[in-house]
Amino acid sequence: MSAPKAKGYSSSPKGIQSHLLPHAGALTERATRYFGIDLARLPQMSDNELALFADRATAMTRLKEILPILEKHFTTLIEGQVEYEQFVQRVLKQVEKGSKQIDKSLLDAWLLSKGYDKHLQLLNQKAGHGMQKLEAEYRSEYDLNRLDFQSAIKLIHLRHQNRAKAIGEKVPQAQRQLQVQEALRRQAETRKELLTYGTAGKPGKGFWHGVKDFFRV
Repeated sequence: MSAPKAKGYSSSPKGIQSHLLPHAGALTERATRYFGIDLARLPQMSDNELALFADRATAMTRLKEILPILEKHFTTLIEGQVEYEQFVQRVLKQVEKGSKQIDKSLLDAWLLSKGYDKHLQLLNQKAGHGMQKLEAEYRSEYDLNRLDFQSAIKLIHLRHQNRAKAIGEKVPQAQRQLQVQEALRRQAETRKELLTYGTAGKPGKGFWHGVKDFFRV
């Protein structure tokens, strides 16, 4: 097969032409499709059309200058998104584990409270039975219509003693309740200040002063 012969200009001039393009085959079409460069039509383009190449080249130059920066940003965004999703997955796993533990604790606490309520109910029943028995003994042993003055005074005194004893037992319980409530209030206040103002503490109130208040209860 002989080498292709260059085609010369015809007798009727058609302007500037390439001798290679007729033999370039699909490459000419690829230049137009991939890069927007029509080599065959290039000599016939007007100045305005040729200027479009300059505009495209300027835009491409500007793009090339920021490509390394964009690549760094995009890499950070992609890697960051992956790490964030992995973080979310780990947190959700801990949430699932912690939720089960909290649910179990809530159930245990509920069962304990029900058991304690039952205990109080039994105590109240025993106390009621005891009071009924005591009143029956009083009724069987004394006839209030026949009691002399001295016996009536003793019975009234006994009842006052029982009532005072019951009240005296309630006072320490109320005091302990108030102490627990005050301790919880101080703990909540200290925690709120710590989360709000950090370890430096609330302005005008040092951190160690808050810790001192926390343990004072």
